[in-house]
Amino acid sequence: MEHRCLRISRISVVCLFAILMATIMGCSNVPEQPATVAGYSSLEDLDGHSVAVLTGSTSDVLLSDTNNFPNVKLIRYQTPTDLIEAVMNDSADCGITDTVVLMTLEMEEHGLAIDFNLPGGFDVAVAFNPKDKELCAKFNDFLVQIKSDGTLDEMFARWCSKQVDTVYMLDMPELAELKGHPLEVATLTDNPPFSFYRNNRWTGLEVEMMLRFSLFVERPVHFSGYNFGEIVDVIRSRNADAAAANLFITPDRADKVLFSHPYYLCKTSCFSKAR
Repeated sequence: MEHRCLRISRISVVCLFAILMATIMGCSNVPEQPATVAGYSSLEDLDGHSVAVLTGSTSDVLLSDTNNFPNVKLIRYQTPTDLIEAVMNDSADCGITDTVVLMTLEMEEHGLAIDFNLPGGFDVAVAFNPKDKELCAKFNDFLVQIKSDGTLDEMFARWCSKQVDTVYMLDMPELAELKGHPLEVATLTDNPPFSFYRNNRWTGLEVEMMLRFSLFVERPVHFSGYNFGEIVDVIRSRNADAAAANLFITPDRADKVLFSHPYYLCKTSCFSKAR
């Protein structure tokens, strides 16, 4: 955003941010957001405080605007788990992350609470190298199928409506029969309920989605774990065929990778220790 001609007030930026996110369309299969609690009530209240964000996330970009948030101290983390632990351990005053991640955390047991929900949301999609248009088109066909037959809604209900340690991957014995060159999928190492490594296996909603996609294209699949800030470069360098890593569609990322149709509208929340 250019500030040399006009300095936008902090309130204006928040309003613009809300309007932008409210115009983005996405899936409606996400549970309702939890109720807010007394604490920080808006982005304006973060002035003078330390805020934990994921490196390269939209929250990182938004709060990096020193013209409008000059006194916010950003502390950047590579994984959502590290971000959440930073708030729990008082390394940051508060954090901003995916609301669903917080909903499956059992926040009260960890002494955490939602302060406020950011308005609107961001479309999340699978990323491909721009040269892999055919593979991206096949994924879009796959999305149409799992949306129309209710599979995607069932997955969100199963993975996102309860504590993540109680959810397990469904058995897919057909996977063992797949032959040929593996579909290389980049994902996040530690991002429950979407992707994480547990009991010596990859699991989570996005992992299950890509396993189902491998059956759709009749190719075995291999997962590799990365930190959030690495994902776009992994796809650009063709070290993976696809990235299922809770990536928001943003103009900057869309200039670098090819996005599928969205499968999830991500809400974000500011959280801190319960008051």
